[in-house]
Amino acid sequence: MIPTTIVFRGLEPSEALRSAALKHTERLERFAGDILTCRVAIESVERRHHQGRRFNASVHVVMDGCELDASNEPALDPRYEDPYCAIADAFDAVRRRVQDRVRRRRGDVKSHAGRPPEQGAT
Repeated sequence: MIPTTIVFRGLEPSEALRSAALKHTERLERFAGDILTCRVAIESVERRHHQGRRFNASVHVVMDGCELDASNEPALDPRYEDPYCAIADAFDAVRRRVQDRVRRRRGDVKSHAGRPPEQGAT
């Protein structure tokens, strides 16, 4: 089990949201066994008169040798009126980054001839 911290900003802590975030964190273990910690922030970012509240979710993963971040932009997508969608999208983005990191570490990523490797890529 990955040690996970879940923070709520601008909304009351919810066991249902906490459970959803923990379920997504458990799924990350399938892609990389060397995840050291995971920090999830679920935030209510605004309240509009004509629309519902929008949510932002961000995920910070610490792996052996790197740190990966992912979040969503609630102003761009009306689906983020549902906090579960915001959480799922943030975890999808961090999962792709974890998978890319694992592929690079294994050497599965092809390098382009004549192009220097990226500096500081995580």
